[in-house]
Amino acid sequence: MRNKQALAGFFAAAALFAGVIVSAVGDGAAPDETSPQTVAANAADESKWPGRTPERGLVKGLSLPVEKYLVGYTDAVEWQRAQRDLWVSCMARFGFDKFSPPVPGVNPPAEFNDANMPRRYGASDAAQAAAYGYHLPPEQMDEPPVWEPAAGPEEAVFVGSGPGLSGGTYNGAAVPEGGCRGEAERQLGRLTQGEDASRVNASSMTESLQRPAVQKGIASWAACMKDKGYAYDSPFKPAESFNLSTPMASTEEIEVATADVACKSKTGLTATWYAEETAIQDQKIANKKTSLEAALAKTNTIKAAAQRVVSEDVNR
Repeated sequence: MRNKQALAGFFAAAALFAGVIVSAVGDGAAPDETSPQTVAANAADESKWPGRTPERGLVKGLSLPVEKYLVGYTDAVEWQRAQRDLWVSCMARFGFDKFSPPVPGVNPPAEFNDANMPRRYGASDAAQAAAYGYHLPPEQMDEPPVWEPAAGPEEAVFVGSGPGLSGGTYNGAAVPEGGCRGEAERQLGRLTQGEDASRVNASSMTESLQRPAVQKGIASWAACMKDKGYAYDSPFKPAESFNLSTPMASTEEIEVATADVACKSKTGLTATWYAEETAIQDQKIANKKTSLEAALAKTNTIKAAAQRVVSEDVNR
């Protein structure tokens, strides 16, 4: 379950590629309300999308240096929207006018990127803890739909091989190498997380746990929790002690989560931890500056291509 994954480790693997950017029609013409592009643009509720920086709790407004190099949600979802538009247009050339993969953006994750700041240092939002314990809010617990093209000709044209294709053609029309999926990837590129950015993001967390200031802060937090009747030696363990796959948090879970955030606030653990990890990341980024900037430039090129595709489809 995604809600359990979001809490069980140091930080969640962000589900970044399930969103959509809603754009306005630029030419003043009334759009085709039934077109796959228009349906996609109107289906997602942007108010439920995670912000670039946390807007509540102990980590309000905080971001780590590595986040400049991580793929953010709004960038990733625009790429997904562009990819979907290219798939739909390509499949329509072969007569699959009803081809309609799931609309991006309907099932946003809790985090903006893989830094997962809202829960990077464990629970950080007192109001959320009081309402949901360590569970995610209900709207963030929905899993994205599982989708694959229909077996037979549709799948064959989409992937470029299979029943219904003859000599690389479908009904006499040449199918692109790798099908419509391959054609879209060649046009758009693949938006992926840079390896160096991912390493900095993960290793800084591991190293920060060894910093004396963080260890002292965790010890103070643990003493505070003990005073409240809870024996934990790590801010990650309270969430792991509850079944987060249940629909709702238990009263005990809510009480522990509330105490957890209160003790972080009292001891200043979150602020200390963030400062130490920021210093670690600054040094790591300085050591990898050239490769990180090169990966960022590649990401920006792919983002620009996605923006062009979306703009062209909206104004078509």
